[in-house]
Amino acid sequence: MTDARDSSTRVEASAHTASALAAALLGGLVVWGLRDFALDDAWIHLSYAKSLRLGDGWSYNPGDHEAGITSPLWVVLLVLWPTAGDPVTPVLLLGTLLHALAGWTASALAIAIGRRHASLESPLPLRSIALLTGLLTASTPMLLHGIGSGMEVTLAAALALAVAWAIVVGRPRAAAILGALALFARPELAAFVAALAGGAWILRRRLPPACPHAGAMALAGVVTAAVVWSAWLLVTVGQPLPNGWYVKGGSSGHGLAYLATEVLPWQPWLVALGPVVLAALALRREWQRGHAELAIVVGASAAALVAIALSRPLHPGVQFFEARYFAPVVALPGLAVAFGVATVPRWLGVLLMLPCLVLTSLQVGDTAGRIRGAAEDTRVLHTQVARFVAGNLPPDATVAVEGAGALRFHTPRTMTIVDLVGLNDHVAARLHRDRAAKICRWVARGPTFAVVPAHWQPILAEPFVLAPLATFEDDAYTQVEPVGRQAVVVLALTGIQPAWARCRAAAGADPRAPGSPAAPP
Repeated sequence: MTDARDSSTRVEASAHTASALAAALLGGLVVWGLRDFALDDAWIHLSYAKSLRLGDGWSYNPGDHEAGITSPLWVVLLVLWPTAGDPVTPVLLLGTLLHALAGWTASALAIAIGRRHASLESPLPLRSIALLTGLLTASTPMLLHGIGSGMEVTLAAALALAVAWAIVVGRPRAAAILGALALFARPELAAFVAALAGGAWILRRRLPPACPHAGAMALAGVVTAAVVWSAWLLVTVGQPLPNGWYVKGGSSGHGLAYLATEVLPWQPWLVALGPVVLAALALRREWQRGHAELAIVVGASAAALVAIALSRPLHPGVQFFEARYFAPVVALPGLAVAFGVATVPRWLGVLLMLPCLVLTSLQVGDTAGRIRGAAEDTRVLHTQVARFVAGNLPPDATVAVEGAGALRFHTPRTMTIVDLVGLNDHVAARLHRDRAAKICRWVARGPTFAVVPAHWQPILAEPFVLAPLATFEDDAYTQVEPVGRQAVVVLALTGIQPAWARCRAAAGADPRAPGSPAAPP
């Protein structure tokens, strides 16, 4: 009996290992040779990590405690991870390893559910199911793109899978810890954990008694983390939420359209249709046999996708920059697909999965190309510009910017970088919907130079006198559709337009004080 159990454990462990290796291999292939990140936001996280490492606290500019991060756990990992010198390769390696962890955890989750479903009368090929689940996760295009972004996407995906595992196996303490970590990795995962906990409670008669309790503890972990984070922000910057909520919170009404046009068409298991049939068969068989683990995981994924779509302004045509919010939970229905293969004859399972495999291989190749295009966009319009600013502007310059990542990381610490969007300026963030007050805030910060997209020049010309210094052009900017030309300009701000001069004068004593001076008529 012991030998049989040990043999089964070894077989299952081999599926976890194979899944992790496949994820690491695919991740490494799509980001191999990148010279920059596919998103400039990666440099923002690295800037906060640099401040922490240098003893400047949770700061954007040295000493200005800010609330510009929505993934504090990723910043902490970057502090601990060796990123000396050029951090691109080390951060991409970290993302690849976390993607491998996501593959491993997906396989473990499949085993946990399979053990609950299997019986002597109706055994399941657990190793095959676990391996297929891991491979579907490993090849998810959005997760692979997440590695190239240099962001927390694969960390959040691994934690989402881990929370689901802790609930399925009924580990309340682990569920609480993982729930808290999930919130610190990506706030959107609160919706996923809440849906998991709600599903476990509603379907508790179909689950072991420990599962609803673990779900409740996972939700408690999320709530506790949210309270701690909110209290910390109140004490440090006087607001309960990070800057991103004030700038990006709320719905534009296009969320569901964005989900339908920019997110779901990139899921091979959905577009191929055959896997959808398999997932439906798996859920049907589970329901007939009195279980609900697959139902709560797939249902929580769907609920989280809809909640994310309705909770923030999204813009059809914008690529991974906004699609990344969905990435951590979008692969979870693949779990039901893998179980569905076991419900049909082998030949039929292969036939139904074949279009998915073909689409996946095509999309992985396309994803690699998109990552490289986006990384080149970042290099040309952000990193290259930042190095120009570092080498040609006075070291004590105050530079107003629209892209706030590479420009903060690569410029001297003696420079002050003013984030015009407000993601790294908690006062400007709260003024986001008051155009006049926000422009007044820009003037109050006293910038002497600006680095903005070319189409921002008329906006800056309203309060400032502009003198062009340099232009950087990208003939094929790939991060929005249709692909087109983008340009970034470096400007000297040689004066303030008379109508806005009072903003500088009113802010003279304390330019970081909350609120804003009265805007000009």
